[in-house]
Amino acid sequence: MSSRLRPLVALLPLLFIQGCADFHRGDPTADAGTPSGGDGGGAGDGGGDAPSFATDAHPLLLSGCQSCHRAGGAAGNTGFVLTGDADGDFQAASALTDTAAPAGSRLLRKASGAGHGGGAIYADGTPEYQTLLAWIAGGAQP
Repeated sequence: MSSRLRPLVALLPLLFIQGCADFHRGDPTADAGTPSGGDGGGAGDGGGDAPSFATDAHPLLLSGCQSCHRAGGAAGNTGFVLTGDADGDFQAASALTDTAAPAGSRLLRKASGAGHGGGAIYADGTPEYQTLLAWIAGGAQP
């Protein structure tokens, strides 16, 4: 084989590696409504109450995270395991929040893909990310 082709042949397997489906969740082009008022400003920008865990954050975590972060799931051996019970899941999620610096919360960093084996679930700027941010900024209330 020609020495000029060797580097190209070595890269060929990379073309066939498929990414995790989680890399495609939270597409910023999705036209979903947002409980934070639609402008991405989060809590405190339109009057109204801060989002609650039970009605706003929990459903997002169940739909975006629970498939892996559950007992027996791919991430079932991590410190973040969702059971579907809002009270128990609140404890797990709130342990990953920082209400003094909401955007730096581990929950948001992982959801947006930073250091997360499943990639970005809710990319920064998506309505889902903004809802989680607003929940944390509003005090991460149950």
